[in-house]
Amino acid sequence: MTEFLWGVATSAYQSEGGYNQPGQPQTNWAEAERKGDVEALGQASDFWHHYREDFAHCRRMGLNAFRLSLEWSRIQPITESARAPGAAPPFDFDALEHYADILLSCREYGLEPIVTLHHFIHPAWLHPDAWLCADTLKYFSDYVSTSIHYINQRLVARKHPPLRYFITINEPGMLVLNTYIGHEFPGGSRSGFRTGFEALSHLLSAHVLAYNTIHDLYQLNRWTQPSVAINSYCSDLYWLDMLIFDLLTLREKQVEEQDTIAFLRERARAFSTAVKTAELPLKNVLFGALLAWVVDIMARHTLNIDQFSVFLQTLRQSQRPRLLDYIAIDYYDPFFAHILRAPAWHDHHHPIPSLRARLIGSIRSKWWDWRVLPEGMHFFCQYHAANFDRPIMIAENGMALRRTLDNTHSQRRDRMSRSRFVRLHVAEVRRIVKEGIPLFGYFHWSLFDNYEWGTYSPRFGLFSVDYQQSMERLAQDHFGDCPSETYSQAIKAKM
Repeated sequence: MTEFLWGVATSAYQSEGGYNQPGQPQTNWAEAERKGDVEALGQASDFWHHYREDFAHCRRMGLNAFRLSLEWSRIQPITESARAPGAAPPFDFDALEHYADILLSCREYGLEPIVTLHHFIHPAWLHPDAWLCADTLKYFSDYVSTSIHYINQRLVARKHPPLRYFITINEPGMLVLNTYIGHEFPGGSRSGFRTGFEALSHLLSAHVLAYNTIHDLYQLNRWTQPSVAINSYCSDLYWLDMLIFDLLTLREKQVEEQDTIAFLRERARAFSTAVKTAELPLKNVLFGALLAWVVDIMARHTLNIDQFSVFLQTLRQSQRPRLLDYIAIDYYDPFFAHILRAPAWHDHHHPIPSLRARLIGSIRSKWWDWRVLPEGMHFFCQYHAANFDRPIMIAENGMALRRTLDNTHSQRRDRMSRSRFVRLHVAEVRRIVKEGIPLFGYFHWSLFDNYEWGTYSPRFGLFSVDYQQSMERLAQDHFGDCPSETYSQAIKAKM
């Protein structure tokens, strides 16, 4: 890991388009679309057909890496919406061939691909609460093995090395939170912290199986050793973030199974102390801070070793004790207390079914309410490096502007432009590297505007998309800012 990776991050479902309509791959979000609970995905940003153009933009900007995902629902699809969950359907090798073409093109444009294998979405043929079902683990492992083997064979046949960097599961803590606690994502027939921890147990088991599957595959084929990680959303709430890495390093730290809960509670206390003494730029939001305190107490008292029995068994059976090759983190607004805001009634991003839901929605922070806190990025990189002794990748970092599909828009409360955001965070990245913290990559979310989990209103793109007109990538946003040019200029100087 010598050359620093400057890149952008995307996900398949949010950018490709072509899911959930008749004859298209069906995901676990299809039913919510049909009911009108969320905006329909439609074409998204049509990355499936525009990838060469997008890679060319990246190359012109001077980037050398690109994070993207494979979508399980496309690779092993069902296309009829009425089908009940059941046995796994066959793999679609035409879809895998197209992904191989995308990754080959990525390489040809001088971009190192970082491949995410699961980014919040699963196929509709799995149970809606797939991560509460043991069968999902085998299905996921088969998908990982088949996909990577096929794509690498195609890359090698075309005189390219096999894929090097993988992220197995994107933000498992946020997937659990939004499904079983906040109910922002589909599923959640059960809810609460116990259910959330049970789902997390299955998600981390899936990572362990995928990690071993990938390394076994590379050893068998004598490919260059891969680098495999899981990524987490940075949070000052231990149970959403740091818990994940502590669980995955239990065997390395030689923690006995009967001591697991005591170990995790002690780690939570240590992390809380570190956050408080770091004097991070937390905005003091009284009700949000109270909610964070309540959630922390509930998580501590709910935590039980039985909830992680599947994971602990998978961990015991793993042929490798070391299950992370690097640490990948997503950095936005890390303070849980900021989850609440002053009431705002005008920016609901999809239909609101009840007065209660409208009230809750009015005080829950939206993407464009997230605070801009570049200083916190240094703390999290330093803490992860010190506690887990791995190189660090910032796999996502970005800022939302509000602009609806019909181009209605409004300023952020802090009046922050994306260009200013980019300059602040690239400067922080340089400070982190200069201090000797082993950060080896930074990925801005995202290259272009995309679908954000039920809505198109949050705009994260370095390039804008006017969905009323076309899928053209526009260098200038609706405020006249050109953030892609800013990012290009900011990364030119050597580290």
